[in-house]
Amino acid sequence: MTDKCAEKKRRILFAVLNWGLGHATRSIPIIRALKKNNEVILAATGRSLQLLQREFPDCAAIDFPDYGVRYCRNRNVLFLYLLLQLPRILWCLILEIRRTQCLIEAYKIDLIFSDNRYGVFSKRIPSFLMTHQLQFRLPRTLYCFEWISVLFNKLIFRQFRHVFIPDFKWSDNLTGQLGHPLAFRGDQRLSYIGILSDIPKQPATGKVDGFIMISGMEPQRTVLEKLILDQAKALPGRWVIVLGKPDSKREQRTWVGQLDIYPHLNRSAMADVMNNAELIVARAGYSTIMEIIALRKPALLIPTPGQTEQEYLAERLTEMGYFHCVRQKDLNLSEDIKRVPRCMLKRLPERPINDLDTLLAIMGLGTI
Repeated sequence: MTDKCAEKKRRILFAVLNWGLGHATRSIPIIRALKKNNEVILAATGRSLQLLQREFPDCAAIDFPDYGVRYCRNRNVLFLYLLLQLPRILWCLILEIRRTQCLIEAYKIDLIFSDNRYGVFSKRIPSFLMTHQLQFRLPRTLYCFEWISVLFNKLIFRQFRHVFIPDFKWSDNLTGQLGHPLAFRGDQRLSYIGILSDIPKQPATGKVDGFIMISGMEPQRTVLEKLILDQAKALPGRWVIVLGKPDSKREQRTWVGQLDIYPHLNRSAMADVMNNAELIVARAGYSTIMEIIALRKPALLIPTPGQTEQEYLAERLTEMGYFHCVRQKDLNLSEDIKRVPRCMLKRLPERPINDLDTLLAIMGLGTI
């Protein structure tokens, strides 16, 4: 007999953190799965909301401000700059919790799914969280205080019925200490669901020598854009560059020599270019890494300066032989792309991608 809970159409509040575009893009496969038998209401802000509205024009969307974290250009003082914002971030978290309760009442929400929005939960209805950071990475001089982030996460996770980690459970996982700290080993509230990617692997329809994705938080996104546009002019062959600006009023592409430049591409066009590309250059955001690994493409990773999570992931995956990484200030495109491993990812065993049956079953929504 079919489970009655699986048959019932739910109204789901799906909240996404606006921290670059990665949280929005990795949520797309889950939103598509949820939409098949449920009504999904999107809650995000900034570029993440704009991207989701483009991908799901039939979904109701709410501009739901998050923590408004600001960055500076100097990586050496970035952590201190973020630390000084902590009181305001905590206040925003309190406001987020209050606003969530109002949204539940106003939209008659039955269930919540939150991608890294720690304050989007309710004790009255099932609430689920997705994150790949069970432990935050601190600067090297502050490693001894990382246990505080574990305690903070343990406190937050208690507010949710279940927590999903988009990574593999086994030893050759992607997130390392971020997603597999010893303090959470054996926690029945956690489930590793494998990697997520909205970029399907498909036969190439043309040849692109390289694809450069510029993304991330300002002002570092603009800093990288200037570096890339200056250095890419010397690259041989055809290169496609996406500036990561979904809010740009200029939709058409421009040509600069052999460079094909777009302010933004929808996910379908992005999939075509990524499958056609011989090599990818991108930030070391975790969602981007999942997409590249799903396609088994060689890549050069450029961590956002001062973002310790990206720096850790880039160094870890370079040590594993998957990619080559370089600090932004040391970037030399012509030379760095020569150091990218070309065959390592192709030798890896097949891994499940977008295997959401476990996630849907835990949420009481049946399977795909």
